Amino acid sequence: MSGPVNGNPVKFRHVIWDLDGTLLDTYPATDAALAAALGGLGYPVGLEALRPLTRITLQHAVAQTAARSGLPADGIYAAYEREYAVLGRQFSPAMPGALEAMTAVRERGGLNLLATHRDREGAVWRLKAAGLDSGLDDLLCVSDGFPRKPDPALFVALLEHHRLNPAEVLAVGDRDLDVRAGRAAGCLTALLVTAGVPIETSADWTLAGLGELVGGEACSG
Repeated sequence: MSGPVNGNPVKFRHVIWDLDGTLLDTYPATDAALAAALGGLGYPVGLEALRPLTRITLQHAVAQTAARSGLPADGIYAAYEREYAVLGRQFSPAMPGALEAMTAVRERGGLNLLATHRDREGAVWRLKAAGLDSGLDDLLCVSDGFPRKPDPALFVALLEHHRLNPAEVLAVGDRDLDVRAGRAAGCLTALLVTAGVPIETSADWTLAGLGELVGGEACSG
C-alpha cells in the first residue's frame, strides 16, 4: 500500500495496530469511568477536560488530576477501577474505517498485527464484538509477558515471529507512545489524531481517520 508521508510517497505492506482508541473506540468508557471516579471523590471534572489527558495515558490523567485535586493517585485509581469494571464491559465499536483499512491490508498481501496494553482475553472479546477479529492475523499483549509501550518489545517480537522487514511495516496508534515504540522497532509510524486533542508527535504520518489507509498499491518484495 502507498500513501503520502510528509508530502512524499511511502509504501508499506503490513500494519501493526494499537487497539484502544485506534481500532476500537474505547475512550468514551475510559473517560466516563474517570469522570465518575473523580466525581465520587468530591472532585467533579468535565469530560472535555479529561480527554486531552487520557489521550496521553491513563497514568498521566490520574497523575495530573491527583496533583490538581490533592487527592491521592492510588485512591483515584481504585475508584476508577470500580467504575470501569462496569463501564468497560460495554460494547466498544470499531473506529470508522477500521474494517476497511484492515481489509485493504489483507487484500494486498499484508498482515494485520496487534500490539496492545490490554490483556489478551479483553482484547479478543472486544475485537469479536466489534467484528474485527477475522481481519487480524496475530496479536501480542502485555499480559503475554511484555513491557508496556513505548518499549518496542511487543513490536520486535511480532516482527521477528513473522520474519518481517520493519521498513515494510506501518505502526498505527493514537498516542505518541505508540509512535515511539514503532519507531524504536524500525517501523514507519502513523498517528491517528483525535479531533480537538492536540498531541506533539514524531510520527511520519498523521491520520485524520483510518480511511486514509485504504487504497494504494502493495509493496514489492
